[in-house]
Amino acid sequence: MRVTHLSQKKGLLQYMLDKSKVGGYVISAAGHDTGRWYVIIDIESEYVYLVDGKIRTLDRPKKKKWKHVNLLNAFDSELAMKIKNKKAGNEEIKRAIKQMQDRNSSKEVE
Repeated sequence: MRVTHLSQKKGLLQYMLDKSKVGGYVISAAGHDTGRWYVIIDIESEYVYLVDGKIRTLDRPKKKKWKHVNLLNAFDSELAMKIKNKKAGNEEIKRAIKQMQDRNSSKEVE
């Protein structure tokens, strides 16, 4: 069994907080929703609030620990502004995730 020191956990958490933004994309890495794509709508120190526009809507976001998600190197500034101004809709979230998945799958083929 590998022991992780508290300083390593704090370093990882700080890295995730530095790299993440509202409007960023993540993939669930643990739980019954493993592999599901989400958009970040809020960030706390240990937790991130996620929506997918289908099951997890803007009025019922998923609260997940940072260690249970994989942060993608993708960010939608237009969607982020709408989320922050509370003008984003679930349909926009679904569309944004679908477009990002399509872009990601086309990169894997190349």
